Amino acid sequence: MGIKSQYAECKPPEWTDEDKIAYKWCLNHGITIGILAAAPGFKNGSWYIEVTANGKKVKSPRDYDKTEIWDKVFELYRFYYDKNMEQ
Repeated sequence: MGIKSQYAECKPPEWTDEDKIAYKWCLNHGITIGILAAAPGFKNGSWYIEVTANGKKVKSPRDYDKTEIWDKVFELYRFYYDKNMEQ
């Protein structure tokens, strides 16, 4: 019986159809959103979000934990998609 690490529970995102459409649109238009570890090492518990658009990189002002990181990433993909589809 071993000790289970609290960091091993970071689950992959659940993709909705809307997420897939927004993600594909953003990639096709040069907008990428990635996550960066907030601390060194393999047991990192928080991440920053980095958005690259038009050759410009912007890092989030705060870090996000394992329960909110993927929701925020997909929220940003949908934001860029919706913002540009309204035009």
